[in-house]
Amino acid sequence: MSEPTQKYRDKEIVDAIIRKIKQLTGQIGEKVRIMHVCGTHEHDLVKAGLRSLLPKEIDLIAGPGCPVCVSSAQDVDEVLWIADNHDVTITTFGDMMRVPGSTESLYQAQGRGVDVRVVYGVSDAIKIAEKTPEKDVVFFSVGFETTSCVTAAEVVRTTLPNFSIYSSHKVIPPAMELLLQRNDIEFQGFLAPGHVSTIIGSKPYEFIPEKYNFPVAIAGFEPVDILMGIHSLLQQINENTSRVDNTYGRWVKYEGNVAALRTMEDAYELSSARWRGLGVWPDTGHEISDKYSHIDSKNKYDVPRLDVIELHKGCICDEILIGKSKPNECKLFMKACRPDHPVGACMVSHEGTCNVAATYEEIQWED
Repeated sequence: MSEPTQKYRDKEIVDAIIRKIKQLTGQIGEKVRIMHVCGTHEHDLVKAGLRSLLPKEIDLIAGPGCPVCVSSAQDVDEVLWIADNHDVTITTFGDMMRVPGSTESLYQAQGRGVDVRVVYGVSDAIKIAEKTPEKDVVFFSVGFETTSCVTAAEVVRTTLPNFSIYSSHKVIPPAMELLLQRNDIEFQGFLAPGHVSTIIGSKPYEFIPEKYNFPVAIAGFEPVDILMGIHSLLQQINENTSRVDNTYGRWVKYEGNVAALRTMEDAYELSSARWRGLGVWPDTGHEISDKYSHIDSKNKYDVPRLDVIELHKGCICDEILIGKSKPNECKLFMKACRPDHPVGACMVSHEGTCNVAATYEEIQWED
């Protein structure tokens, strides 16, 4: 382990921050709910046992920060319709293979003979298209700005006639605003995602404290990173102030990755997007721009209106995604819905809240 990495896992530093967190919590004098919007945060904080170190007055809840989990059944259904009605090869990330559609997943479709292949990224899908010019290749692309920017680079430069992209990309800051506007969940601070922020920077979050007087802290993924983000939010709450505090400054800059942002602006148009079980959220999607319609699978294939089942009976992924419920409150959790047999999308990815809870059995949920 490198010296810089070790510093962010140092027990003495962790203990010192925990002491400061406990002091601030005592000064606030009431329960504080903090929402993170990053699947890696959920995985890493549970793996490190951080919830067990925090005062009982702090409830750290998982928001819709897992890109696989928020992928809608309709998107899966539409990709499968393309595969069933056209001679195509479907390519996608490994986690997407088991995301439930209305009646089946891509993995199940592969079992009945549909040509579905796992790739590490869009460049691998392009290589397949280059090797099979006689057959169309569709890349089912999901993710937030972190992966959206990589796909964008291929949108603007790839001209293979047998290659297209089905974009199911989503945008984080507008989704955070919609979470603030809901009246069925309550929390007092946002722990903003580190990976996304390395691309977009800290600037896009500024509207949250300015418009809503709501605290934001950008955090990395080591124990010290996450705890520093929580400490920042508690400071803001205690001082009754709101700002965007970048506690991940070694990787996140104010302006973000300017080149990546410029490419995404060229490749995409901001659009409405379907979120698993949560309906259509305005201005939270990245659809391929009309100027690159030749590479847009949705434009290339005439997909009809489909009857979609977003959530299967008993699944409460919609409530878990917005922090309204926790995995152990779902009647299917570790019964009908398990990592080896996911009924809901939150059980599929290693960043999914249910999958994390199932993987790390020592997790302690509050009553």
